[in-house]
Amino acid sequence: MTLMRRLLILCLAVLAAGPAFAADQFRGFKQYVDRSSLKPFTRDLGGILGSASFHNGRSLGFSGFDLGAHGGIQFRPSAQNQVMRRAGVKAFGLPWVQAEIGLPFRLDGFIRGISYQGITIAGGGLRYGILKASDQPWTFQFLLSSVAHSVVHKDFSASHVGANIVGSIGTPRVAPYLGAGIDRTRVVVRAADYSVIDPTFIGADATTLESRFTAGLSVRPTPFIYVQAAMTLAHGIPGMDTGFGIRF
Repeated sequence: MTLMRRLLILCLAVLAAGPAFAADQFRGFKQYVDRSSLKPFTRDLGGILGSASFHNGRSLGFSGFDLGAHGGIQFRPSAQNQVMRRAGVKAFGLPWVQAEIGLPFRLDGFIRGISYQGITIAGGGLRYGILKASDQPWTFQFLLSSVAHSVVHKDFSASHVGANIVGSIGTPRVAPYLGAGIDRTRVVVRAADYSVIDPTFIGADATTLESRFTAGLSVRPTPFIYVQAAMTLAHGIPGMDTGFGIRF
């Protein structure tokens, strides 16, 4: 089996699993959230929101276009995230559709989002190519990237802002990439059983600022189609992100 086929199967498996996770991955929030578990929950949510927001160090270039499906998974909740652990959640993740466009001055803009099972996520961001985009083999490419999200769920709302630096080197067909980022996430409680004990808990919020590291591979079996997969480490918890799309 070729590398491209293996990556494609992996991508499809992760993206297909996303909706299954999302159907009930936040089911324990209202029942189990309290003041001690709110911040760990926020930390884990932020790591997933920041994932899969890049897949190469090369900017698109003016008038370039990229349309793909991407997703991120964290292999387990944080030890203190009793919201998910007490609900029996093991691994969890988010899939989304992402559209990107090349702008002047080495800038790329992108939007992403999804809505299902009571949760709606809308986001987008900008990327800046530190070096001029090049298709010459083994040319270093670097990006600065920013991303922001708004999240609405029946039991909580959230906002997320992330910043990344990404580098890649390779050929037009195969490009390994490395990235490092920071996620700032805020979650606000909308509904919680704990409010019976503490009525002031409705409207309570938690904010986290955490690191995220990524190492991945982007493969282009044809000039216009790519498949990517990466291992991630978000605030010390392993996971992965992956995706595929059409890039002009």
